[in-house]
Amino acid sequence: MTQTADIVICGAGSIGIAVAYYLAQWGGGDVVLVDKHPPLSQTSAKSGENYRNWWPQPEMCHLMNRSIDLLEGLARESDNVFSLTRRGYVYATMDKTAVLSQTLPLYQPLPVGEIRLHTSSNTANYAPISPNWKGQPNGADILLDRDLIRRTFPHFADGVTAVIHARRGGDLSAQQLGMYLLKQAKRRGVVELRGEVVGFERDAGGITAVCVQTATERQTIHTRTFVNAAGPFAPHINTLLGVDLPIANVFQQKVAFDDPLRVIPRTAPFTIFEDSQTLPWHDDERELLQAEPDYQWLLGNFPGGLHIKADGGENGSWIKLGWAFNQTAEEAVWKRQRLSEFLDIVLHGASRLVPGLAAYFDNVSKPVAHYGGYYSKTPENLPLIGSLGVAGAYICSAFAGFGTMASCAAGDLLADWVCGTALPAYAAAFAPARYQDPAYVAGLAGLEKAGEL
Repeated sequence: MTQTADIVICGAGSIGIAVAYYLAQWGGGDVVLVDKHPPLSQTSAKSGENYRNWWPQPEMCHLMNRSIDLLEGLARESDNVFSLTRRGYVYATMDKTAVLSQTLPLYQPLPVGEIRLHTSSNTANYAPISPNWKGQPNGADILLDRDLIRRTFPHFADGVTAVIHARRGGDLSAQQLGMYLLKQAKRRGVVELRGEVVGFERDAGGITAVCVQTATERQTIHTRTFVNAAGPFAPHINTLLGVDLPIANVFQQKVAFDDPLRVIPRTAPFTIFEDSQTLPWHDDERELLQAEPDYQWLLGNFPGGLHIKADGGENGSWIKLGWAFNQTAEEAVWKRQRLSEFLDIVLHGASRLVPGLAAYFDNVSKPVAHYGGYYSKTPENLPLIGSLGVAGAYICSAFAGFGTMASCAAGDLLADWVCGTALPAYAAAFAPARYQDPAYVAGLAGLEKAGEL
């Protein structure tokens, strides 16, 4: 079967759907959205469902500020169908020295908003936490007063000496956002096609057709514009195009379970424990782990970045725990085996920050939701948005754990690329062409995690 389209998008996750929505919104032409599986069913189905503008790079701050602006606009027009909230992000640490000597100097020049310090002599102007996304403060509050920390976060360990409360952040329903954008995109003419992109036709001018294998036939879609939004499968699509970009897929996991003891307050913001740690195993557990070579790694040091969330809103009872400690790249597969020890690892680690969680050691109520998805990322953890260097081919990919929150700005930016409209100043930071600069590539060595959670 042969058909034509102005634009073909590969990938119906949160990014691909957002690209389709903004292309349709800005008059990009006839758009076909291709995916082998139902919309939002791979990485997008494992979203942490959070957003923030608190990033260590100015370009990421600009991208996320734009995305949040768009999210708030969509919340207004849809009567907040995707449950946008604004409790912020909380970063907790037992080392306030690092906050003052490293975090504060790094973030003060960035476009994150005003940063306010709250010490023992300055606690009165800390705005209370509220889920309402309207009228909340911007910037961040850094809590250095132990009494203020105890009053605000009574579930935290006594050893917490500093809390960063980034205020332009919160959570949302990734599925509801994606389905709302998809519905609106279809109203503007976007067509879904269930199938797998298996090849391309090209001439001297670039892309001429996209070959798609459906369940029943091979289809050829004649088009001059193609967008790779295939998430963890973007490297495979790049290979079909003859493009090589440094994208690695790293599998990360989360667990969610009932919290009948209400250890995590339902009103608590999404929380990150910044400190690295060794896990607090009991002596007998430690001896058993030490005796088994395959499990001795569980006695080692784990990085900071463990996250804790009250899941399901104020009327819910579940909590979600995640920890992106895996750094081993692998080829993406649709169904990947999960680490059976993950629940014990993340629960023990979370108890360092929230001691009350120790009550669930070997005592978590069933069922437990244990799932995982790929962090598809570049070495510097900046996404890829822009031309692939093949005429008519673009990419919108490598959103390592921040696809949902970045989707609107990313889709909007990719639409600018395709439609030939003026690009914002930060666009160059995400363009694939950055890897053609030898000085840029040389500077990638030894980079930190760059905002990865």
